Amino acid sequence: MQQALLRDARQCAVCTNTTTYTCVNPRAHIEGIDIDSRPYELSIIALPYWVQQCGTCRHCGVDVRTVHPDARAIVKTTAYLAILNDTGYPFLAREYLAAAHLCRMTERYAEAGWHALRAAWKCEDMLHPMAGFCRTSALQAFELALQHEQSVGVNAFESALIIGDVWRRNGDNATAARFCQQAQLMAEHASQRVVTQQLSDAIATSQRGRIQRSVITN
Repeated sequence: MQQALLRDARQCAVCTNTTTYTCVNPRAHIEGIDIDSRPYELSIIALPYWVQQCGTCRHCGVDVRTVHPDARAIVKTTAYLAILNDTGYPFLAREYLAAAHLCRMTERYAEAGWHALRAAWKCEDMLHPMAGFCRTSALQAFELALQHEQSVGVNAFESALIIGDVWRRNGDNATAARFCQQAQLMAEHASQRVVTQQLSDAIATSQRGRIQRSVITN
C-alpha cells in the first residue's frame, strides 16, 4: 500500500518562499467514499493536508506551487485576510475558505466549492456551528460552476449526486431530491443505480426526521 502522507518542499508561486509541507499522496489508495465524496479512511487524517498556506504571504491553495496570476493581488486584499483572521471558524476551515475565496475571485467555481465543502467537513468534525454556512458557500460555488460548465465531479452523474447530498446535509430535501432525480436519469450501471438509491433513501430518512421534529415542536 502506498504511504498516505508525504513530506515535500514546495516554493510558493506568489512570494517564492519555500516551505516543507505534509501532503496527501495522490497515489495512496483510499477505501470507500461517502455520497458527498468524503473518504472514510483518511477523512480525519488527511483533511489538514488538502490545503497549504504559505507562512510568508499567506497564499492558500491545494498546492502553493501553482497559482492564478491574479492571486498575487488577491492575497493582499482586506477581504482575503479577513477570512484568515476570522476566529469564528476553526483555523483549518479558514484556510479552506481563503482558498475558496481565491478560486471564486478567479472564476474557478468548482474548485471553490470543494474548498468550502472541506471547510464544512472540518466544522462537522468539531461540531462547529458554522458547518452549515460552509456548505451553503460550497453550494453557491457549485451552482456557479454548473452555470459556467465547470464539472464538480468526474462526470455529470457524479456532479448531480454530490451536489444532491450536500443539499440534503444542508437541510433542503426538495432540492436534494431534484438532483437525485437527475442522477437517477443519468445512471447507466448497476453501481450507479445503487448509490442513487442510497441518496434517495437518505433524503427520505431526512424528510421523516424533519416531519417528526415538526410534530414534536408543534
